[in-house]
Amino acid sequence: MAKMKTNEERKAELEALTEQMGKQIDSYFESPEKIREHLQFLGKFHQYSMRNAILIESQFPGAVAVGSYPFWEKQGAQVQKGERGIKVFVPNPVTYALHKDEWVPLSKVPQPVKDGVKQGRIPSRKMMYFKIGHVFEYTQTDAREKGIEVSDIFKRYHRVGGLENEQDIRDALTTLADARNVTLLEEPLDEIGTAKGCYYPELHSIALNPRNTSIENVNVLIHELAHAELHNQERNFERNKPLTSPEKEFQAEMVAYVVSHQLGFSTDDISLSYLAGWTKDKELLDKEKLLQEVHQTSTTFLDHIESHLEKMRTLEQEKEQTPLEYIEQLDRRMGWKDADLNLYERVHAVQRVFPEEIENYLNAKATLDTNLKVDRVDEPLMYIHDKGFGFQSFGVANNHDFNDDALVVYTIALPDQPLISGHFDPEKTVHPLHDLEKNNKVEKTTLKNLEDSWHNMLLDDEKKSLSRTAILNIERLI
Repeated sequence: MAKMKTNEERKAELEALTEQMGKQIDSYFESPEKIREHLQFLGKFHQYSMRNAILIESQFPGAVAVGSYPFWEKQGAQVQKGERGIKVFVPNPVTYALHKDEWVPLSKVPQPVKDGVKQGRIPSRKMMYFKIGHVFEYTQTDAREKGIEVSDIFKRYHRVGGLENEQDIRDALTTLADARNVTLLEEPLDEIGTAKGCYYPELHSIALNPRNTSIENVNVLIHELAHAELHNQERNFERNKPLTSPEKEFQAEMVAYVVSHQLGFSTDDISLSYLAGWTKDKELLDKEKLLQEVHQTSTTFLDHIESHLEKMRTLEQEKEQTPLEYIEQLDRRMGWKDADLNLYERVHAVQRVFPEEIENYLNAKATLDTNLKVDRVDEPLMYIHDKGFGFQSFGVANNHDFNDDALVVYTIALPDQPLISGHFDPEKTVHPLHDLEKNNKVEKTTLKNLEDSWHNMLLDDEKKSLSRTAILNIERLI
């Protein structure tokens, strides 16, 4: 039986691991080549904290994918005999209870005190500590021998093959900008020469050089979005010490490198050559803070892009399936054979069991109910489910009285775009346009077009009403 470590031994081990991490961080800043290698590694491990990614890299250079011992067992793989685990920091929250005027770990207090904490009678608080855990790299297991590919296990973080759909990635970056209220200008406000793009902090806006190639625009847009995320006026104000221009450029370029490399775009034009200039007299904490912000921003960007790409892949798959086939398949999954359920019951059942399918379900149902021909849509239309109407002009459909409905379910058809569906409680939401705005279901430009469609319809109604009033007030001679 292995000997239990004392608290002093555990503390010394954590300190040694922290020192190892510090040396690793310092080593990155020796040359552009070293930082490039780290950024490539970081892209693969952006689901880990920056500190743990650094520890993994320092102990197992070139690691592709890691997991704990139980994780690999769950994948059907075994860690090879004799392999040593890679040490990582594992969060270990400890709850303390106030006992005899002292904060004591909950595990060491009498049962009545534990009961008091549970009932809320005795104060308690949580403290976050870290302990050392172990993970194992893919090649330390027998996964390869069993034909288990890395991309089969870590689908979102590891790809096999070439570049994903370039246009979908551009679209993902556009939605990323929209989610952060960043305006993408059609052109720079003035001549920017050979610069590929620029970010205007006061306007929270980005402009790309119109001379760029389409593939250049991907890397440049990521770079400028990093500026918008890390160097906007609010973030600058929050910092204790302002960043210099080279520091800002270096951060933005690092984010562009991590994200572009992970997505499979060329990173040849991404320069980290100004590394040496500003790192000379920097403290370790400054370097760690800089890398931490790069790591967080890269993770956020990659998660958003991957989520968008996953949605696009799902939409592509659904195009190959007819609405009737989809509805029949979902009916089987829900166990609805011969079930007599109203719309309210069906929507809430799907929302509860398969929440990710609710919009697809409503889109398919609207298409079937109305025999919609998507390729013939040339203006914004909307279908209010179970109202007895088909697709109507958006403004007309949005103007229905929804006060007496228990649930409002709608589907919107826009020219050359996928269907959009939603549902809401009319006691909390006024009409479909209000729901779209509340839940950010469409981009701002689309929302503005729908608002205009509704307002134009209201104005037309008002003009007709005024005309009728004028006619009624004409003097009549009999």
